[in-house]
Amino acid sequence: MSRPKLAIIGYGDFSKLIIRYLSPYADIVVSSRQADISKDGLEFEVVDIKTALTQGVIIPSMPAQSLEEFFAANKDLVNPEALIIDVCSVKVKPVETLLKVLPQTCEILATHPLFGPTSAAKGLTGLKIMLSPTRIKDEKYQEIKQFLSDELKLKIIECTPEEHDHAMAYAQGLSHYIARLMQVMNIPDSELTTNAYDDLKDMERIQGSDSWELFQSIMFENPYALKVNQEFKQAIKDLDVKLGINGRD
Repeated sequence: MSRPKLAIIGYGDFSKLIIRYLSPYADIVVSSRQADISKDGLEFEVVDIKTALTQGVIIPSMPAQSLEEFFAANKDLVNPEALIIDVCSVKVKPVETLLKVLPQTCEILATHPLFGPTSAAKGLTGLKIMLSPTRIKDEKYQEIKQFLSDELKLKIIECTPEEHDHAMAYAQGLSHYIARLMQVMNIPDSELTTNAYDDLKDMERIQGSDSWELFQSIMFENPYALKVNQEFKQAIKDLDVKLGINGRD
C-alpha cells in the first residue's frame, strides 16, 4: 500500500497513539482546537482545519457525540473523494451520522480499535480492532485489512455496527461503569489481595483513566448501553435480596 497523507482531527491521548504507530507508514497532519500543541517527540505537521479536510484519508479523533456538529459545520471543506475512518467507541450512531452528513462520494470505514494508550503501551501485536466496511471499495478495504494484520499485527474482527454495539454494551459499557464505581469508592491498595482484586484495580487504573467525554460517549451514544446498565443495577438488588443484605445494619 502506497504511503498516504493522513489527517487526524483532534489531538488527545488516542490521537497520539495513532500517530505513534502510523507515522512510519504515513505523512500525518493534525488539526486541533488546542492553541498550543506539544508534539512530545511525535512526527506530524500541525495544520488548519481547511488543510486537514482536503487530505485523502481523514480520521476524526473525537467523541461520537461531537461528530455530527463537526461535519455539519465543515461539510463544504471535506475532500469529496476522501476516505473517512471512524474510530469511535460506539458504531451505530457514528455510522448513521457520517452517512447523513458527508458527501456521498466519500468513502467510510467504521472501526473500533479495542485498545488505548495504556493497553497499547508495549505494542499492538495481538490487540483487536473491529472493522465494518460501511462505504468503501473492496480493493481498498482489503489493502487496509492486510496492512492492519501484517504490518501492525492486529487481530481483525469484522461485524456490523449493530453487532458491535450489542457486544460493547457489556464489554465496554459495563466494564467502564464498574471501573468508575471503583474510583468513586476509592478502593484501597493492599498487600493482602487476590488475583481477582488485582484485576479490579487494573480495571480502575486502565478504564478509569479514560476521559469523561469517552465515558459519556460509551454510556449515552451506544443505543444498548443504558439497558445493560439497568440490568446491572437490578442484578445488584436481586443479589442483595438473595444474600439477605436488605434490612441489615
